[in-house]
Amino acid sequence: MHMSTRWHLLAVLPVLVVLALLGTVQGVLSQLNAFDPPPLRTDLLQDYTETADVKRLSDTLVTVDGLPVVICSGSPRQMGRQYGRAMANRIRAGLEAYLEGQVERKWGYPVDYQRQCAASMAKHIPAEYVEEMKGVAEGSGVDYDAVLRMHTHADMVHYGKSWGRPDAAPGKECSNFAVWGRWTPGGNLIHGRNLDWTTGSGIQRQACVYVGLPQKGTPFALVTYAGCVGAVTGMNAAGLTFGEMTSSSSEETLDGLPLFFICRQLLQYCTTIEQAESLASQYPATTGWNFVVADGKVPTARAFEVDADEVIVFKPDDPAENDPPIHWPMPDCVRRTNHYLSREMQPKQAERVGLPIEVGRLALRSLDTWQRYAALSHWIKTNPGRIDARLARALLQTEPVGGNGNLHSVIFEPSRNRMWVANASWRSGKSDPAWKRHYVFIDLARFWRSRASP
Repeated sequence: MHMSTRWHLLAVLPVLVVLALLGTVQGVLSQLNAFDPPPLRTDLLQDYTETADVKRLSDTLVTVDGLPVVICSGSPRQMGRQYGRAMANRIRAGLEAYLEGQVERKWGYPVDYQRQCAASMAKHIPAEYVEEMKGVAEGSGVDYDAVLRMHTHADMVHYGKSWGRPDAAPGKECSNFAVWGRWTPGGNLIHGRNLDWTTGSGIQRQACVYVGLPQKGTPFALVTYAGCVGAVTGMNAAGLTFGEMTSSSSEETLDGLPLFFICRQLLQYCTTIEQAESLASQYPATTGWNFVVADGKVPTARAFEVDADEVIVFKPDDPAENDPPIHWPMPDCVRRTNHYLSREMQPKQAERVGLPIEVGRLALRSLDTWQRYAALSHWIKTNPGRIDARLARALLQTEPVGGNGNLHSVIFEPSRNRMWVANASWRSGKSDPAWKRHYVFIDLARFWRSRASP
């Protein structure tokens, strides 16, 4: 979900300082920064499918190739109760294994600190989502306090353990790309997204898709985890898609709207890219993020670079992305990883990891986050007219984009209301990343039309 900047940069910092004094930084970095993206890995594409085994378990719950899909409708409280009842066992297991086992015990975030952070963010959560979370708690028989903490923990962990000063160590590996026009057969938009977080907690055992048919707004589908009414990955019936990546900044706070709910709000209440741009540009952000939001109707996409102080919006082929040899614009395409491209945001990212901006920019091309950006750019450029849903998987399955921490991997085809979802495995405490797993084909149109038999 976020980038491994601090440890990579701290490792090379002493060397860079010495080389700078000797006046040889540029020459040495030109060797360190040599990076040739590998050829696309296509050996895992043989199980590509546009069919799935759909089984109804109850009025609100089906499985698609074994992946739970919970379909809820009505008022926020009603939707929450339906969700909670349908997924009660998974919700309880997830809270115990992840919120208690991972966040509290393994990562060392005491419950009192979690509650302090959650209270700071809770006042920004729209009342309808508070109602929905309370419905989840009622339906599943768990405490609302735990449900709230689950929805705010991502911002807390990215912020760190020191109230008033962001101090978390950035991680790595999330990637997003949206392509259309000249890059895809027929010009239809394809959005690919890898979420990299932690596969060692076993939270993937509680993976699900939450399909909402709300009284207000647009039907949506969230790729999420049992009991979560928000997410970091999703699509709506109007053809909008959303994918997030951490991009840490010195300007961060916990007095804002939790990440899970900007995704939910955007998918529930936006039907155009312009509406999405307006919402994402104005919401009270917490920590640093990059978002890719795509609109399959137009088609087009935007990249958002966000922190608590400002939001920078990039369009396809945006001149602001022209910063060779580090970054470069591309038509009919938006792609992001875990670092900021904007000159306004880069100094804040360097400050967050304690580096002068000049050193950070010089070292960037030796880092995993830039190599993923460059690899995606290369693979897209060398496959004009060929990137369909099948080939898009290869972009997510090839190193360096395909990483060991890949929690879920998703391909969206919004013009046809379709997506493919892969989740990391979990067996006897061991996990394979999502990109190595079966991608479940989900025809969302059949769920959005009604709650009748799928």
